[in-house]
Amino acid sequence: MAFKGTLREFKVPDILQLISLQKKTGILTFNSQEGFITIIFEDGFIIGIDAFPKKLEMRVGNVFVKQEIISEEMLQRALAIQKRTNQKVGEILIGMGLIDEKIIPEVLKIQATQIVLSLFNWKKGEYNFKVLDYVDKELRLLTPIAVDNLIMEGVQMLDEWPLIKKAISSEDIVFEPVFLGSKKIALVSEYDDETQPKDADTLHMTETEVNLLKHINGRNTVKDIVELGQFTEYKIYKTLFNLFNKGLMKKKEKTELQEIQEKKLFEDLEHENARKLGLLGKCLMAALALILLLTFFTPLRPFNERKMLLKAPLYRNHLPISLTAR
Repeated sequence: MAFKGTLREFKVPDILQLISLQKKTGILTFNSQEGFITIIFEDGFIIGIDAFPKKLEMRVGNVFVKQEIISEEMLQRALAIQKRTNQKVGEILIGMGLIDEKIIPEVLKIQATQIVLSLFNWKKGEYNFKVLDYVDKELRLLTPIAVDNLIMEGVQMLDEWPLIKKAISSEDIVFEPVFLGSKKIALVSEYDDETQPKDADTLHMTETEVNLLKHINGRNTVKDIVELGQFTEYKIYKTLFNLFNKGLMKKKEKTELQEIQEKKLFEDLEHENARKLGLLGKCLMAALALILLLTFFTPLRPFNERKMLLKAPLYRNHLPISLTAR
């Protein structure tokens, strides 16, 4: 069974669920102005994925850089080796002794999930599924991922995203921790968090919330935390939203000095843009003047009339008889 169409006719969750339920093996591609995404299926499970322009291996490499496992220079060196050998970046980094191979599967899974979830926001585009008898070894990038969980997370993301965005409207927001005083912290499951009884002296926190709270320091922006790649973007935003509602963190207020610096930076940018526009205007005026000059005044115009030079006595005396006779 091979099929194709547009996202106006068939939505992403429906496409994924159809392939999963029928336990198909093949390649599913999505193409739109947002980019190009390829998903490899085996028996209905996702075992490989890639995206353009943000390729999976670049995403994984950037996570290692952000987590300070490797440096940017090391990543670029690995990418240069990849161009010559066609090896996976992860394999190169392992071979160079820079990372532990045990950490790669989880990072790959998080970034692969992020790519799939990004599809849920696509409003337009085309899809194409090609059935395969088997999947080549080089296409197997992931520990098999169940589609059902991805669909549930994607649908939940679409429902909750507008509410989350009201509280966290920008990726440039900086949060800082709130002093807890004598309150106790109780670790609970992700699914049991909302069912716990209210207790003024006890705060119920999930493992994800505990992990993210470590990065709430009054310096990291939301974007910085997302780029650490510990969880998908949606899960990070949702967790930050919960931490904010629980009173465990607050938005950092800008100091007067910061506001002055931002205002000055904005004014400098405006002046620079105005200067560039002024230079552009002068260049355009100069070009227009040159065009007009060449159009209406040409130094050779007096000689453009037919045989003007031949009629001049000065030249007639030096021309061959055959020419002057014409």
